[in-house]
Amino acid sequence: ETSTSIPEKVPEPTNSEEQSAEPTPAATAAAPTNGDWQAIFSPQHNTYYFYNAVTGQTTWENPLMPQPQPQPEAAASSSSSSSYDAALAAGIDPSLAYLDPSLSAGPSGSVGAYTATAKFNARTGRFTANDARDPSHMSEYERAKRMSEFYFDVGAWEAQRDQQQQQQEEEGKKRKRPSKKDLDRFKEQKRLKKIAKTAWLRT
Repeated sequence: ETSTSIPEKVPEPTNSEEQSAEPTPAATAAAPTNGDWQAIFSPQHNTYYFYNAVTGQTTWENPLMPQPQPQPEAAASSSSSSSYDAALAAGIDPSLAYLDPSLSAGPSGSVGAYTATAKFNARTGRFTANDARDPSHMSEYERAKRMSEFYFDVGAWEAQRDQQQQQQEEEGKKRKRPSKKDLDRFKEQKRLKKIAKTAWLRT
């Protein structure tokens, strides 16, 4: 069972010397091991800094994290040459190929993973479509429709109203002008009705 000695007061790294990305010669001389470094929370900066119990070095960057490897320039040159060839194949000036997003995206195999975003209502937690906040969403008709949907089936009512309007239009088209015979018949019916109303005067 091994125990590491913790010093009484560990000095925090200063901003001038430790925020730079270049490692100190002491850090490069010895490879860091897990037992040498300690993570200590700094309430003043609200973050952790790292202290080496062997060398007394402090740093803001985690020395146990692997350093990012620089990308080889061959990959960059191959991507630029592929975009140049794609621009020539599409009949576009290669110097203007960066304006076409389909060419700058590269081949379909190099496209990143599929990502999706969604919006949710803050009060109900229900999914909200992306077009739910366009200006028409706040129109008087849309607001009344949303309130009425709570009590009525607005979609069925609109369909029924449209069907009635179509039937009325079709009936209006089917209505034809009355013929001369129909006019004479209507006049005779009106005359007989008037005689029937005044028949009691003649008795």
